[in-house]
Amino acid sequence: MLGINTLVSAVGLELSRAITGRLFSDDQIRAVTKSAIGKYFADWLPEPEDQRTARERVEDARLHIAKASSIITQMQQELSQQSTQLDKLLVEVEEKKKLAEQYGHLAATNQQQFAAFRTEIEEVLRKELVAQAEKGKGLRQTASLAIWVFTLVLGAALGTYFKEILAWAKALVA
Repeated sequence: MLGINTLVSAVGLELSRAITGRLFSDDQIRAVTKSAIGKYFADWLPEPEDQRTARERVEDARLHIAKASSIITQMQQELSQQSTQLDKLLVEVEEKKKLAEQYGHLAATNQQQFAAFRTEIEEVLRKELVAQAEKGKGLRQTASLAIWVFTLVLGAALGTYFKEILAWAKALVA
């Protein structure tokens, strides 16, 4: 039975080829092109519009996802850097706060001692300045009187002999 069916199918195939002039039926052509040509020439064959737009959208989405992940990675790195900088600043602020508290305590405890010390220094300085002023007072008054007398005599001499001095200076220049 198997041999008769094969024989009938082969004869039917040969008859259809002879009548139509085709080597293969449409079903056979589709089966061969799906498996053989489809693998190697699928990129050359026209593609349906929906599949092409869907593929383009997928590619665009992949590009956007890649860009977004790059941006997110950069933002994470920047946030990490800012976080470490803020941690450093917090440590510095705490150190300065402790130092300020120490100085505040020192200032509060030493304020009374400093006020007494300041009063004592002011009094000693005032006495020393008065003593220095009194010490050289006579000499300064004598020097001031001598300079005043010299200036008075020089001014009177220049006033008296101004015309002669002017004439003498013109003679030197000419």
